[in-house]
Amino acid sequence: MKQLPFVLFALMILPSQGATVISVVGLPVPDNSPIGLSITFPVTSTIVSITELSVILDMSGGWAGDMYSYITHDSGFSVLLNRPGRSLSVPDGSGATSLLVSFADNGLSDIHTGIADDGDVTGIFQPDARTVDPDDSVDTSPRTAFLSSFNGLDPNGLWSLYVADLATGDTMILNSFALNIMGNAIPEPSVSLLAAAGVGLVLRRRRRKE
Repeated sequence: MKQLPFVLFALMILPSQGATVISVVGLPVPDNSPIGLSITFPVTSTIVSITELSVILDMSGGWAGDMYSYITHDSGFSVLLNRPGRSLSVPDGSGATSLLVSFADNGLSDIHTGIADDGDVTGIFQPDARTVDPDDSVDTSPRTAFLSSFNGLDPNGLWSLYVADLATGDTMILNSFALNIMGNAIPEPSVSLLAAAGVGLVLRRRRRKE
């Protein structure tokens, strides 16, 4: 009598995990220069698929409306700052002198329109997300480069942060930045699952001898 093969089915649920990458920089952003600062850094984690990403920037001493910044990894690309506060009526943008902000797609307001006119800016904001030339960036420019572009990507590997000051005036210092990555990780096989697989092999071998 032909025996049907024993097949073991297991539903593997990917657990959600978080990883934080912090880099202390403390470097001036070149004033009125498109070269800016370009920082490439590695990420190593057990996460294999990003479900949510947020970025923290700590900057001080300059003019926020001069700033342009984006982050990239693999096919992901998000514009964090694109001359925030700039509009047709306010071509110089926000005069805020320091930023300690977290960028998240679910922030309450767009950094470009929600930033203060001066002083210190803190809080959680949506990224600027405007992909237009910084010289043309205004409040009504289309927004397409959100942090959600990283969703589904493997976070492991090289990332790049770019920050530039695109108008003459005060010099901004990039004090530090951080990535908060939430995602799915492949779990280690459990002892019970391995044991069940072993039982399945034994059953198949015994049935073949009958």
